[in-house]
Amino acid sequence: MILKTVFLLFTATVTAFTTPSKPKKTISGKISYYASKFEGRKTSSGQRYKANRRTAAHKSLPFGTLLEVTNKENGNVTIVKVNDRGPHSRGRILDVSYAAAKDLGLIGKGTASVAIKVLSFGDGVLSLNEEEEEEVPLIAKDTTQQVSMVDILLSKKPMYMMVVKDSNGRIRLDSTTVRPLNLGIKE
Repeated sequence: MILKTVFLLFTATVTAFTTPSKPKKTISGKISYYASKFEGRKTSSGQRYKANRRTAAHKSLPFGTLLEVTNKENGNVTIVKVNDRGPHSRGRILDVSYAAAKDLGLIGKGTASVAIKVLSFGDGVLSLNEEEEEEVPLIAKDTTQQVSMVDILLSKKPMYMMVVKDSNGRIRLDSTTVRPLNLGIKE
């Protein structure tokens, strides 16, 4: 019973600190792209990095979240799926795959100032089967699927916070709407 109370208190505290008070429609900042040496390495989600997929690393968005990224300097647009944690460079808000960087015109420059729109939040769980992984569309045809954090909270869909250990041995906090396996904790 004490363990359950501590867990619930911890979850409520983390949720209070991680839920934004005012949801933003767009996020602005600097991005970069993955170096070719990461090809085939496991990402934080467990999927392997593939340069030809349009994927991204973000520090806190749930895995599977779709983002529309617009390069402010040249107007190029692409859509990426969050499947990793990062970037680990100070002052950057997103790392994108080589294919997404090519779409955005980053290849020669390395970084760019962008505007990012959340098209849909992921559930935090991604398939590890390479054959099942679908390609993220290059351009969104329907932007009516945009979802804000307020919509998620108002939908009363339960969110679960998990402490997980990634492939590099780092411990991190992640969220999901999918109920985790029962690991002996009684409700």
